Order: sequence, then C-alpha cells, then structure tokens
Amino acid sequence: MTQGDALQPPSRLPQSAFAWLCVIGLLSGLALADRAPAQDTGAAPKIADIHAGFAGRFKVGYWAPLAVTIEGGDEAVRGRVEVTVLDGDAVPNRVTAPAGEVAIGPGDRVTVPLAVKIGQLASSVTIELRAGDGQSLASRHFSTTQDAALAGILPSMQQLVVTLGGPVSTGDMASFDELQTKIADVEDVSQLPTDWWGYEGIDAVILATGSEAVGAALAADVARVAALDQWVRMGGRLVLCVGRRGEQMLAADSALVKLAPGAFEAMVPLRQSTVFESYAETNEPLNVGGGPFAIQVPKLRDVQGRIEAYAGVKARDLPLVVRTTRGFGEIVFVAFDLESGPLADWVARPGLFDRLLRRAKIDASASASLGLGQVTTLGFVDLAGQLRGALDQFSGVVLVPFWLVALLVVAYIACIGPLDYWIVKRLLGRMEATWATFGVTVTLFSVGAAALAYALKGNEICVNQLDVVDVDAETGYVRGTLWANLFTPQTETYDLSLRPPLVGGQPTPAEVLFSWMGLSGTGFGGMDPDRKFGAVDSPAGSLPLFTEPYTFSEKLDRMRRVPIAVWSSKAFVGRWWQHGKIQIENDLADRGKLVGSLASHLDAPLEDAVLFYDRWAYRLRTLGPGQRIDVETGLDPQTVDTYLRHVTAQGDRNVALPYDRASFDVPRILEIMTTFELAGGQKYTGLTNNYQGFVDMSSLIKNGRAVLVGRSRTSATEMQRDGKSLSSDRGQHWTIYRYVFPVRDGSGS
Repeated sequence: MTQGDALQPPSRLPQSAFAWLCVIGLLSGLALADRAPAQDTGAAPKIADIHAGFAGRFKVGYWAPLAVTIEGGDEAVRGRVEVTVLDGDAVPNRVTAPAGEVAIGPGDRVTVPLAVKIGQLASSVTIELRAGDGQSLASRHFSTTQDAALAGILPSMQQLVVTLGGPVSTGDMASFDELQTKIADVEDVSQLPTDWWGYEGIDAVILATGSEAVGAALAADVARVAALDQWVRMGGRLVLCVGRRGEQMLAADSALVKLAPGAFEAMVPLRQSTVFESYAETNEPLNVGGGPFAIQVPKLRDVQGRIEAYAGVKARDLPLVVRTTRGFGEIVFVAFDLESGPLADWVARPGLFDRLLRRAKIDASASASLGLGQVTTLGFVDLAGQLRGALDQFSGVVLVPFWLVALLVVAYIACIGPLDYWIVKRLLGRMEATWATFGVTVTLFSVGAAALAYALKGNEICVNQLDVVDVDAETGYVRGTLWANLFTPQTETYDLSLRPPLVGGQPTPAEVLFSWMGLSGTGFGGMDPDRKFGAVDSPAGSLPLFTEPYTFSEKLDRMRRVPIAVWSSKAFVGRWWQHGKIQIENDLADRGKLVGSLASHLDAPLEDAVLFYDRWAYRLRTLGPGQRIDVETGLDPQTVDTYLRHVTAQGDRNVALPYDRASFDVPRILEIMTTFELAGGQKYTGLTNNYQGFVDMSSLIKNGRAVLVGRSRTSATEMQRDGKSLSSDRGQHWTIYRYVFPVRDGSGS
C-alpha cells in the first residue's frame, strides 16, 4: 500500500461519511482538551470573617463599626473593601472603606475597619474586595438571620450600653434586663472605633481602668479617646471609672486626663462605706463584715461639674461621683473601681448603676400604650417617627383618599362591563364594536387617572426640612442636625449633599455626616418588625423596588444616585459640627433663682424664644438683634411642667393638656424632643424618644445649664443636589437655634 492509498477512505464508507467522522473526531479531541486540568493559577484572596458592632452587638438604623478580615491568596493583590446593605426602605446602598486600597500579600490576614448602617433586622450584607479597575477579587454574602457574625443585631428601640474593663457583672443584669437594656462587653481597647459615629447607636459607655492592661492601653490611645470625646460632645454619655490606678490614668501625658473634671492631686484612702450606700439609696451595707474598710481613690482639685457623692464635710473635700457637661453630652467621673474590690460583689450594685446612668423605671401603663393598636393607627412608636410623619406632609401634595380610589374602581368596572354592553348591544346594535369602545374606555380612564394624579400630587420636587443648630456658649462648639423629607414627582436618582452654615462667621467649614433616616417601630415600613409574627423574614414588607445600590462617599458626607420612586418621598438625617463665635452675650448666675442678663448680637431675631433653667421656663417671646434682657426683672417664670404640658387651672385643680400623638405640628414635636425627660417622658407622651434621643437637652438642664430655644426665619443648612440648592417654594423649612449657657453659683458657697 502506498502513502496515497493509506489516505483513502475504506471502500465500505462513502467519502462524505468519512469526512463527517474526521470532523467528529476533531471536535471530540477539542472537547477532551478543554476538559483537561487547567494550569493552576493559585488560590485567590477571600473574605475570611467580619466583626460587627461592639462584642457583636449593634442596632439597626445607626452607624456601627465593622471590621472585615481578608486572607491573602498565592499572589499579592491591591483592592478596596466595599459593603452593600439595605437601608430603612429596603433599598441597597454601598459603603467603601475610608482607607482606600489596601495591599494584601500572599497568606496575609488583613483587617479593614469601616462603618456600616443597616436598615433592616432581616438584611443581607455583601462584602467585596475590588481592584482599581472595578474587578471583583473576592466576595462573600452574610445574613443577619443566618450568620453568627451578624446575629447580634438589635432593634432601633433597644437600649445598648458598651463596657470596657468588665465593670458590669452578671449580678447587675437583672437591673438592665428590667429596662430591656443590652450589654456589650468589649475585651480590648483596639475594638473601639476611631470615629465618633461608630458610637451613634450607643446609649452609654462605661470605661473601667482598674485593669493594668486596659488602663494603659486607654491612656496611650489618643485616637480612640478623641473619638469618645467627640461622641460625648455630640450628645453621648460616658461613665469613666478611675480608682486605684488614678495616678497613672490622670497623669499629664495620659489621653484620659482631658476627660477628668479636675486636676489630679493625690491618691488617698477612703475609710467609710456609708457614702456608697447613701448614693445608691439602699439599706444594703457595703462593708458586710463590719471590719476596717479602706480603698484607694484619686483626689481631684478645681473640680468642675455637679458633685453627686463625696466623702468629708464639704463636697470638694473628696469628690467621688462628679457629673460634668461636655459639649452637649455628659461625663460621669467615678473615683473608685466598679469591677474589683468590695464594690464588685455588692448586692446593691444595680441601684448604683441606675444612679450613674440616670435610669428611670419604665411605667407599665405607658408601655402598654405602645401596643399593636397604636402602631397600626399611627405607624410610629417614637417621637422621631412622628417627626418623620410631620415632614412627610407636603404643601400641594394631596394623599388620595381610599373612598375616591374605591369609587373610581367601581366606575371603571361599570364602564367596561354593563355600560359597554348597553352601548354596543342597544345603542350601536353591533357587538363587534366592543373592540373599539373597550379601547376608548381604557384610554379615557388611563388619561383621566394620570391627570388626576398630577392635579393632586403635582410635578415638582418638594423638600420639607427642619434644622436644629446647637451652640455651647462656654466652648464655642456648634452641633447641627438636619431632618429632611424629599418628595419627587417621578422616578429619579439624586446626588445629595449638605452645606452647613458658617456660624458666627467662622471660616472653618463644618464636618458632615449625612445619610438616610429610617422609621423606628414594628409598623409597616418600620425597621423593627416583630419577630413573633415572622415579619423579620420579609424586609420592608414587600419585594424591593430598586436593586442597584446607591453609594456613600468615603467620608460619609454625601450620597450618589439615591433612587426615589414616582410620587413618593424619602427621609434623610444630617449631622454636622464646627467651632463658631458666640453671638449671644450671657452673664447668668444662680442666687436661689436665676439672675443676670442676655444680649443678642445676632443678625436676625429669635422668635418664640424660651429660656429653660432648673425647674423653670422663662418666656422671652422675641429676642431681637441688639436687645438686652434682664432675666430677674424682665421675665416672668413658670414651671417647666406648666409650660411644656400647657397646664391650665380648671376650678380647684390644674389640668395638663394631653400630648397629641397624631399631631403633625413640627415645632411642638421638636419642643417635646428637646425636653423629653423634663416633660414627663414616655408617661406623658405615650411615645419613646430613643431613635434621635441625642436631641434631648433635659440632662444639660438637670446638670445646671440654662438652655435658650428660639426659632429663626433664616435658613441654616442647605440640602443640595449636584451642588445646587434643593429648596422649593412648595417646601416648608423650620430653623431652631438652641444656646447652652453656663450658670455661675452666685450664692457665695
């Protein structure tokens, strides 16, 4: 056989069949080659774990710290960490770690910190590592209902106290559980955030410095102590326990020294226990054995603040508990160790914590009023929800009543049914005409519905906005808060930001924190669905309307491509801070009553002004530019209770006007939010003030500050879209200024 013969097809097969066999063989070879093991390109990096909140606990609707741990693969990579979660309306949003791109070497374990704000108890959390070109290098999904790393998520209404150094023991939990408070016991200082907004959902922080490791780490960690200090100034509450290691904790080079209410003088022995029993308001003895009692405590000089417990003849002999106002929050300085010594095993410790945290008992009747009936009627159980509802009332936007919708549905059914049959059967006498009459009816109703909707809801963007500007007259520290609801006539995306004012001509721009605002409670659209009814498995109560996430800037001061559906609104909250020039001159003193004067150097008048101090409310009505008011001779005080509750005399008794939970009066809602505890709290309002509780200034007034509240017609913060103002003629805007003044002790004591 020749070589040419060898290439000829067998005689039994035609040439075309032989050609097909060759093609099949070639394809089979390619398929086998494709199935062959590919060359190993090495293991890729992966998302190893996440750590959310404090000891795994955090609240829905607030910013919380999140640490993402990444394990490197076989090759070094660079990328940025992105986290996608659901907001309060179940719309996905994305946050990028402020550190930018991080380098991850082969086999490395890198932890990237950032902040996250989850808006649904049942939410998915997606972590991604992306390269500079947008390519996903690693991705992992977590669930708040299935993954242990997120199982510590709490409702927005939950009280959460963070402790460091173990000051709260198991025996104290009975008191905390009674008030539905959760404890997050952080074991290491490095687990605390370095930005103040990481504490946004925390009701109180308790630091114990008795442990040498914890105390030394706190004293040396300037960044984390600064974040705590900033959080306190923004309205937080810190309990700082400095006992036997006071000399080291309050040294000149310690980061904690600026949080103390006075200068360290010496360590002294405390030999009496009755001061603790008196402060805790208990008959349980601290020194059970009755033998010698002695603990080492730091003695401070030049103490500023209210001394609530002391040893000696006078309060300044040896202050033990000092409550100091700092900015718009407070620091409770405790000059003894709670986590060790005789106080660690004292049976009256729960009462001691209640005094330190000013924890009041929940009224049973008020709690009962927060049941399902109220939720389904009003849609909120918190004053922040009432405020959000009030800001959702837009001028010129009419909510279509149910009876009108039902009437239109009945008319539509009648027109395409009986009326159409009568027209084509009796009037036209041609049944096939229904193809035309039916189309005309549907078209007319569609056009009519659209015209009615535009007539009732309009076709303009509308913003309702409330600004609160707080000024600390002692330090010049300024805190601003914006609540705004944005209504859109069509489905659009918005690039949103804030432009705060320059208070007192201060040239330094303010720092801003800007995000969405959720609805507290278990009602429809609320962030806290009741687990008993299984609502936690269906976020927002419906399928998501938007699936593409909008994004936050790395500084969390703006949002890009926020989607809002046609003829609907979305709620936002912004917080900003700066230092400014004080524009109200004050000289106030307490001589058994408030005396002194106030002088305005503002450019515009403060209207509906009222000055709160101790148990009294002084109505100024209007404080004009250049006006000076003598408090003692020019103002007629009334009790805070009379002013806030609108108490009137009816016969031989005084009657308080009930709080209207269905009201949409924005100034009245804010007034009660400002003085919630002074007004009687939950017992008076039937609502809580937890979600935006930092706005309550009751503790400042109780700590001896005078607070002036007034309304200005001049706008403060400007909400912007693409750098341009979003204000409109149809929107409403309220601006409230609150000035916090120190009050001297004028009694000579």
